[in-house]
Parts: sequence; structure tokens; C-alpha cells
Amino acid sequence: MFSPSLFFLLSVLSADVPSRQRIDAALADLAEISGFVVKKPVPAQSITREQVKELLNGKMKTAVKPEEIRAEELTLKMFGFVPQNYDLKKSTLELLTEQTAAFYDFREKKLFITDWAASKMEEEALIHELAHALADQNFHLGRYSHKVEDDSEQSLARQSVVEGQAQWLTRAVMAKHGKLPDAGEDGQQPKPDDDSPVFDKAPLYFQATLMFPYDLGESFQQEVFEKYGKEGFRRVFQHPPVSAQQILHPKLYFSDFKPLDVDVPPMKGMRVLVDGPIGELDEAILLKQYAGDEAARSLSPKWRGGHFRIYENKKRKLDVLVYRSVWTDDASARRYYDLYEQILKGKWKTTEVTLRSDNRIEGKGDDGYFCVDVSATVVTSREGLSEPCPAERP
Repeated sequence: MFSPSLFFLLSVLSADVPSRQRIDAALADLAEISGFVVKKPVPAQSITREQVKELLNGKMKTAVKPEEIRAEELTLKMFGFVPQNYDLKKSTLELLTEQTAAFYDFREKKLFITDWAASKMEEEALIHELAHALADQNFHLGRYSHKVEDDSEQSLARQSVVEGQAQWLTRAVMAKHGKLPDAGEDGQQPKPDDDSPVFDKAPLYFQATLMFPYDLGESFQQEVFEKYGKEGFRRVFQHPPVSAQQILHPKLYFSDFKPLDVDVPPMKGMRVLVDGPIGELDEAILLKQYAGDEAARSLSPKWRGGHFRIYENKKRKLDVLVYRSVWTDDASARRYYDLYEQILKGKWKTTEVTLRSDNRIEGKGDDGYFCVDVSATVVTSREGLSEPCPAERP
């Protein structure tokens, strides 16, 4: 849902400024394993924390318009991913500044190493960021990542290719030299270290989407490598995945199984402020946050498609969320319908249910009136209405 383009700069790895010899040696290893061609040297320089903050703030201003920030923040709040007092721009900048320790700038074609970075993961960081640089020389990562920036699902899928492949190649290079990079539980990308108060306090949505491209992206690359061998490194750029669901379930990528296109009901007398897809990962986070781990694990894989739209009427100061999801079968849709009442009650301070039937839930919450309908495999929610829903179902 939230466009991940700002997070393309982020790396949770750490490093010191490496020598030219080390950079060239690492590039040679990466080229040998991936089959990519080293076309030019990769410059590197040190950068201070204040410079990182200034650089990120500048990129945020040029990459995202104020109205886009407002629309994304409103979307996250209306779904309940973040609290009502959440400042998206400020919090994103703080999170990126805290966690950025090394990054490859796609525009400047340069590797930046922070001057406060610890040395315990120095080698992994160097290889990881150089993997970005090498992929960029062969496939122009800036163009690859921004081509679908208006589709958050495709953007996240491509970010997972970029970060996941870099993670995979890092482990392969380290293994070649008889070393193993630091790993967290189940061999996954280590989480930010203990000195990460901003990350620790971040909403679940941002913690999960921050780590997803590294953890699940690496697993996805492993599956691609097992099926296609070295050619798989190129394939994911030439035929990129189209959704986070394909990253979660690589077999869907291999079979070209795509999410359903979902239509959202219109709202008369209102203009569209923002609309976009809701993916399996979004559903898993929402369910985990308000219904628990078991519901997230068992139900989110039953997702088949989802879309939302926020309508606005500036004169009436009215924002309405219309959200529709499609599930694999009637039973899964009904279970989601039942759990969605729990989600509504969890994200609002006060929720009054005035009608509950087999097919509809009506009431009033913090945002206004709402109604949730289920029909076969489709669940539709309208929230923030100025008056109760009409008697007939949409």
C-alpha cells in the first residue's frame, strides 16, 4: 500500500570506507557468481549522519510531493496501520536516518559509507552495496524501481528483487571465501541492532515492510536460482515479479499467477484522493495487528486480490475509504468478514455496531458511519460516511 520508493536508499548493514583494491575484488566475485559485467569502477566516500539526514530530506522533497505524503498518511491512518497522530514524513526521515549505514546512490552511481558505522559487518555491507552497483550497471536500477512507482505492490516486488538478490549474492561471496555473514533466526537478514529506538517504536507496518525485501527477497532469489541457475539473476530484472504475493510464493511467479483486478464502488459527489492495491502482505500485517498471528498465517494466503480508494469532499471535510478484497473461496471471505469487525474495533477508540447479519455489518466509528458486506468471495467495506449506509447492498 505505502509506496516503498523512499526505502530504496536504506541498508541496515554497516561498513567503513573500503580500499579500491577491496572494491574491485568484491566486484569481481559478484560478477563471477551472477554473470553480470563490471562496466566501470564504483567510487566510494564517507558521509556523516548530518549529511545523511540532509541528503535523505532532499531526496524526499524531490521524490514525493506534499499531497502524496498527505494521501499516504491518510491511507495508513484510515486502515489502522498507524495511529491518528502519526507524522509520516517526520517518522520516515527519522527511521531512514537511524538505519542508513551504507547505501548505493543510483543517480550519482556512488557508494556512500557512514562515518559512524560499526565494523562487525563491514565486509557484508561492502558486498551488498556493490551488488546494487553491479546490478545497476547492467539493468539501470533507478529506471527499474521507478517504472512502477504508482503501483505499491509492483514497487515492493521490485524492491524485493533488488535487496533480496544483493543479500543472496553477499552470502554466496562470503561462502566462496569460507565465511558466513551474520544471520538472525532461520538464517534471515539480521534485524537492526539494539541501538535502534526509532525502529523499535515504529508501527508494525513499517517494521514488516522494512525487513520484507531483505528476508523474503532473499528467499525468493534462492527459489529463482534453484529453478533457473545463473540465468535467474537476469531473469528477475527482465521479467520482474508483479506483486508481493509472488515474492511470498515464488511458484506463483514461475506460473505467472497474478492478483485479480478488483473494482471499487464509486461514491457520488466525491473526488478520488488516492487509490491503489492492497496485497497479501498488507492483509497479513493488518490481520496480525488486530486479529493475531494465527489469523494472519492461515488467512492471508487465501487472498486473491484487493483494491482501495479514498474519496474526498473538501467542502464537507469528508474522507471516505472504500475497500474491496477477493478471496479464494466463500469460507475464507466469510472468515475475513467476521474478523474485519474485530479490525474496526481495534483501530478505533469507539465503535458502535447497529446491525450485524450474515451479509452485512453496520455502525459508527471514529471516522463516521461504516458498513461491511460479504457476497460469495468478495468483502467490501465503506468507512467514514456522513450518514448510515443505504439499506440495499452495494
